[in-house]
Amino acid sequence: MIKQHDLLDRALATAKIGVWTYQKETSVVELSKNARDIFGIESATLHGLEVLFGRFSSQQDSDRFNACMNDILEHNEAKSDIYQIRCNSKDSKWIRCIGQPDIDPDLNKAIFGTVQDITDHIETERKLADTQRKYELMAKNSSDGIIIIEKERTSFVSPAFLRMMRYETFEEYINDTKGSLRPVIHPNDKARIKKEFYAKLNEKADSGTYQFRARTGDGSYIWREDHVSYQYNRDGDLETTYAVCRDITDRKASEQKLQKLIEEKDWLVSTIAHDIRNPISAAVSLNSVLIEETESKEHRNLMIAANQKLESALDLAAELLELSAMESEDFILETEPTNLSSLLDRVQNSFKVRAEKNNIELTLKSDPCLPEIRLNRDKIIRVLNNLVSNAIKFTPDGGSVSVHAKRVNEHAVFEVIDTGIGISEEKFKTLFDKFTEAKREGIRGETTTGLGLAISKQIVELHKGLITVDSKPGVGSTFRIELPIQ
Repeated sequence: MIKQHDLLDRALATAKIGVWTYQKETSVVELSKNARDIFGIESATLHGLEVLFGRFSSQQDSDRFNACMNDILEHNEAKSDIYQIRCNSKDSKWIRCIGQPDIDPDLNKAIFGTVQDITDHIETERKLADTQRKYELMAKNSSDGIIIIEKERTSFVSPAFLRMMRYETFEEYINDTKGSLRPVIHPNDKARIKKEFYAKLNEKADSGTYQFRARTGDGSYIWREDHVSYQYNRDGDLETTYAVCRDITDRKASEQKLQKLIEEKDWLVSTIAHDIRNPISAAVSLNSVLIEETESKEHRNLMIAANQKLESALDLAAELLELSAMESEDFILETEPTNLSSLLDRVQNSFKVRAEKNNIELTLKSDPCLPEIRLNRDKIIRVLNNLVSNAIKFTPDGGSVSVHAKRVNEHAVFEVIDTGIGISEEKFKTLFDKFTEAKREGIRGETTTGLGLAISKQIVELHKGLITVDSKPGVGSTFRIELPIQ
């Protein structure tokens, strides 16, 4: 049968707690076995405090412990504090010491105390603090909004979330919404979101994705896409909701604008626009959060590579939709008087760093007598950017890319000339086709959708212009754009 004091010793050992006493009159310190193990002292009785003081990692901790003991004796009050002690030359441990005046009236000026090894507790707190700092930093720098809702009340929002929802401060958001999501959701979306939400709760889902119109701080509405994770308590009730939020207003506007086109287009474009694009976008958003959380460099690199592939798929979908929109009979090209030299400035700003990185000389030259002409500035810049990007993509280090803008009779002419690997003549006929067989990776492994030149040709022709190419393998290429001066 286990004796009572054996049970007590076992309980104290399990809790990593030792017992010690101190007699001021004799300066004798007595240590239980657990206390000796914690302090790393072999003797059960110490004559003087020097050996005990020598275990502390710093003179500051030793002085604090001595001051604490004096306070106990002088003021007859219990005291508690945390100290760091040395285990050996390299390692240390954290302890919590509790002391109180001895209750035995015959023991004048004595202390009864306990010492507990709390190293594991301190390390756990540090890890939690590091994790919290990591998540705070991630939330602060994330381009997507992050919101945490505990028991139906918002407890945290990131700076990006406030910017997206057009609030200056967290307090302003809480005061306006009462900390709840309900006032934010558009009345026409509430029933649908409620149904989707409770369906997720009923199946105890770990996550869900919701799209709804959200009222912002200035009273306007944006389309919001929330990728949500749920945390439940032991009873299975929802306790905490974590959401990564993105403003998809522009995407929704594009989808609505293209809805009519989608109905008239073939199955492929319709599928990419509606059934594939949204889940890929959601995967990119969620994968971006996982990249920040993953500690393994190998796993992080794999997820980054996966995101690059997903983003390439999104680029393909966007370019297909853009091409489909421009091919529509209802498409109207909006134009304005444009200074052609200013277009080259935009191109230079876009590619200067990339050209320097690849040791490619980028030069731009324009005729000072170029007139203003009416065109769609953004779309022509899109064409020039695509051509210059391709030129850099297929020009080896040490080569050159030049862009010339000049007037030839009644046309404004742009030429993009490179000293790259060139294009074989048999590919000229299909070079500007959709998904052309002439497409290829750049010499540095850059990917392509195969639609850039098709889009460029469509834009130029919408301006009643002409785009041509002249190239020789191993010598370089020249792409020429002719736009009528109106």
